[in-house]
Amino acid sequence: MNSLIKIMPNVKKFNEYMSDVKLGKTPIMLSGLTDGGKVHMSYATRFYAEKPICLVTYNELQAKKLIKDLKYFGETIEFFPKREIITFDYIAESKDTLFDRICVLNHISQNKAKIVVTTIEAVMQKMMTKENLYRFVMNLKNGDTISLNDLKERLLRLGYERYDLIEGKGQFSVRGGIVDIATSETSGVRIELWGDEIDSIRKFNIMSQRTTEMLTEAEIFPAYEFLLETDLNTICERIQSKTYNQVVQEKVKEDIEQIKNGDYLSKIDKYFDCFYEQTATLLDYLSDDFIIFLDEMGKIKNRAEAIAKDNENLVQDFIEKNKIAPIGLIEKNDYLIFLEKIKNKQNIYLEKHDIGFVDKQSMHAKRNGYSFGYREVNFFRSSMDLLFQKLQKATNTSKQTVVLRRKRRQLQKI
Repeated sequence: MNSLIKIMPNVKKFNEYMSDVKLGKTPIMLSGLTDGGKVHMSYATRFYAEKPICLVTYNELQAKKLIKDLKYFGETIEFFPKREIITFDYIAESKDTLFDRICVLNHISQNKAKIVVTTIEAVMQKMMTKENLYRFVMNLKNGDTISLNDLKERLLRLGYERYDLIEGKGQFSVRGGIVDIATSETSGVRIELWGDEIDSIRKFNIMSQRTTEMLTEAEIFPAYEFLLETDLNTICERIQSKTYNQVVQEKVKEDIEQIKNGDYLSKIDKYFDCFYEQTATLLDYLSDDFIIFLDEMGKIKNRAEAIAKDNENLVQDFIEKNKIAPIGLIEKNDYLIFLEKIKNKQNIYLEKHDIGFVDKQSMHAKRNGYSFGYREVNFFRSSMDLLFQKLQKATNTSKQTVVLRRKRRQLQKI
């Protein structure tokens, strides 16, 4: 067990806090934390509560800092990034971001994600519901009966694109009765059919095309998060039924024609409510046993308000230019929805200082609060004699001491 975690049960206040956590008390505020203290307390909570955790912070820079420190404890950290809303038809979103997001969502769905780090911007963004995203997941087993055409159709529904030879994630290829499915950037699943029966399932390396493992079954999850919930004609009818400024009517007609022809990905943000009648956020994908950590709630609130203001300005700019503003920019109550959703889960505030009134939840959190005395210590560098003095003092007072050093940008215990 990591020494920094092993010593925690020796702290009376930590035991009292963990007792509240295990009883399901929420919200709870932990104050007096440095950035390192936030990571220490959140991981210790995850370890002793034996529950998955999700850390929500105020921007991606802080998220990456938390991830870097969390990696010290040796577990896999899942980062769920924000998705850039496509505001112009000719701007294509990076597939890397889409693949990163669906990878995290798939791991959450499989109960593999134990530590998820994200930002308030990402957690407020609208998504399709978990039920609709995973309704076409395939569980294929040796001996199962499935036609080649049915397999191809189901892969297309899951968002996979057909290629002559797969080169990366989100692609599949068909050669005779062999179907290759790229499930990651480096590996894939090879399904070999004998007629309409699955004869073999193999894991293979995409680069070498060599089999790396024989499988008895394989689950095929969505390739990205934008799957169609209904047919394109129905989506186009929904778009047509809305009222538009006469100036943009012609552009709407062009968009509808493109959607009918299958070129709809760049139109989803613009007509999100027409593609998805029911929506969700990342919080809806997390199971009930997830503990939500909120890193500096005041900064989270300020960031959410800044996002809303920026979106308001963008929408006004679209209106002045007689363009259609993406639905994702028009929504004004995303932060309020976020506050409502976290009420349904156990949440813990991570604060450097005891905070004032941020929201009603923060007042409840303060009543259930614990203050810990974390503080930053300057590096000793050439003052080794000062380090030895402090170590000696700690030893004389029977304090348990853990010394860390930084090597190649990683924290390692000595």
